[in-house]
Amino acid sequence: MMKANRLVFENSIDINPRSGIIKFNGNRMILKSAEALGFFRRDIIQTLNMERAKGFLLRYGWACGYSAGGSIEKIYNWKELKELIRAGAAIHTLEGVVSVEIDVLEISDDKFEMEGKWFHSYEAEEHVRHFGFSDESVCWTLIGYVAGFLAKTYAKEVVVFEEKCRGKCDDYCKFVVRTKEHATAEQLDLLRYFQETSLADELDATYNELKSLNNSILHSDTIHKQMTHAMLEGYTLNQLLHLLSDALQCSVTIERRYLMKPIGYYFMHKDDEELYVEASRKKKEFRHEYEIMTMKKQLGILVILSHNDLTREQEMIIERAVTIFSIYLYTQMQIAQSQWQRKSDFLDEVMSRQSSTEALIKKARSIFYFDPNKNNRVIVITSEHEEPETLHSFLMAEYLNVECFIKNQEVLLILEDCEKNIEYITDFVSLLSKRLKERFKQSIFQIGVGKNAEKLEEIGNSYNEARLICRFLRYAAPGQAQSAIYENFQHILLFLKTTNPSELLQFYEEVLGQLLKYDEQNNATLVHTLVVFLNHSGNVNKTAKALNLSIPGFRYRMEKIESLLQEDLRTGDGRFRCQLALKIYYVIKALEIKK
Repeated sequence: MMKANRLVFENSIDINPRSGIIKFNGNRMILKSAEALGFFRRDIIQTLNMERAKGFLLRYGWACGYSAGGSIEKIYNWKELKELIRAGAAIHTLEGVVSVEIDVLEISDDKFEMEGKWFHSYEAEEHVRHFGFSDESVCWTLIGYVAGFLAKTYAKEVVVFEEKCRGKCDDYCKFVVRTKEHATAEQLDLLRYFQETSLADELDATYNELKSLNNSILHSDTIHKQMTHAMLEGYTLNQLLHLLSDALQCSVTIERRYLMKPIGYYFMHKDDEELYVEASRKKKEFRHEYEIMTMKKQLGILVILSHNDLTREQEMIIERAVTIFSIYLYTQMQIAQSQWQRKSDFLDEVMSRQSSTEALIKKARSIFYFDPNKNNRVIVITSEHEEPETLHSFLMAEYLNVECFIKNQEVLLILEDCEKNIEYITDFVSLLSKRLKERFKQSIFQIGVGKNAEKLEEIGNSYNEARLICRFLRYAAPGQAQSAIYENFQHILLFLKTTNPSELLQFYEEVLGQLLKYDEQNNATLVHTLVVFLNHSGNVNKTAKALNLSIPGFRYRMEKIESLLQEDLRTGDGRFRCQLALKIYYVIKALEIKK
């Protein structure tokens, strides 16, 4: 009876120098270099792709193993199945393919289990030489060989897989064999590679795939040309999206960050708009998003609505369409910036007063949408956290009929025909502030509103006043969103134009600090007494009467006030300093109330 360890190379090989035929265990063999097999493997992978090549090489190894199992089973009389299987491992080693060590081999009526190590696998070495280390095991012909050998020598179907592999940078290769019933779903998936498929079938499949890919490239190229011509002919964003939608047979939109609605869209079906709103909130699987970028700046997001995964052809069309939209949106941004610059230059021209009123009105009508002959107010919005372009996009969508542009990294609104209606402008600013807070929850804004400009020449003043108010708000209420209109600031604006806001704040605290502290600690009303006194131009009798106090009682209060203020209220200078400090105090007080 034959033993596997008695197999030796000299007894197994037969070389006929006359005929040039080499037989190994009765089968004709051909000596090939491992390097040549490596090139063969490389070409197969490059021709078929990695996945198809894996299947082909697994089946090739299976054929080799099946043939080896049949020949060795016939030549020798094997006492035990285990010895026959060990012989298969020995033959693999003798052939120079790999060195095999079997660690576990258990065979029963319903179970087959084998584990072992492969050393010096030519297949792993050649794969790494041509493709580098892999994420998965690569000894496909070796796995196939074991599967084919056992298919010939063992009655039940088994699964062979590689747990470790030198091809993925493990220390050695480890193979495992289990009966089909004892394998995992992932291990069973390997069986699909052994389905009968010829190389011709693989090449046909690859050819068909390349043909399909070529058709997709041609189709996407046609769509790209159509969209390019349409853009050059002046198509709108929605018209370009219509072309893309027809090509994809999907609804499409373009969004901008922080906008409540898309800047462009085309919905193929009535239900798609509802689906878009729904998908934006929760059903993200319907949204396929693609960034529209230029020079590392995001211009928008192309959103494709589809219940299904997108095909490769659709992806190719989208990839080219994104280029078109990048050019379109970048061009629109450049045009917008040019318009902003013209409007910014116009304000500078108004403030320099170098042109006549008629010339300014004529120029304004060619640049702006508001009526220069009506009353207008300038609103300035600043933020340390949001880009002006982002705010501008949001405000343009929210206030379609309001002039909006960017100057000096600040967003400007020109509110038309507001006359002197304080209630209207206050409500407008309140709603504006609310909308900004709702949309930009983590950001802080300052909103300043300049004086009503009854003439076009005054609009530059309105702008300067709005900027000064924003500047003061940043100092007075740091880290807090605030808004204020000219009427709240008119008494201190002259000082804001010549003085740093921090100096004004410091001034009011130096003048009123002790008095305010006394009132707060003693629940007193000395500040109110001072206000009434100043409002009555320092007249003792009128002030005492207005406060319902006796003259001695009032004089006592005034002495206390003067000692706390360290000011002589009998002089005009002392009263002026207190009046200015009180104006600043009440502006700050108004801001605190709005928090």
